[in-house]
Amino acid sequence: MNICALSGTLVRDAVLRGTDRKVLLFTVVAQNGFDENGQKERKTHVPCVVFGPSEDLQRSLTKGGEGTYVELEGRVITSSYETNGERKFTTEVVAFNRSITLLKN
Repeated sequence: MNICALSGTLVRDAVLRGTDRKVLLFTVVAQNGFDENGQKERKTHVPCVVFGPSEDLQRSLTKGGEGTYVELEGRVITSSYETNGERKFTTEVVAFNRSITLLKN
């Protein structure tokens, strides 16, 4: 089963694409845990996608969404494409619309 849980803050306001089939794109910066001394380790930027986002979610994340703390569940998707003869790989989380929790900082 491919299910992940992710929490962190939005790097910038989300972007809404599409008219008939809307897609919400955003990046969450998540902490990688703690080292053996209890110090915070580096952070990871995770690209996220929500297909068919609710009106409330669109409004919350596209206008003033930067810095919003989110918790979500989704599935990890990897893909590849070719540009100028070079193979590129991408990884993103496709979030389940029903599982997103927001908390403004």
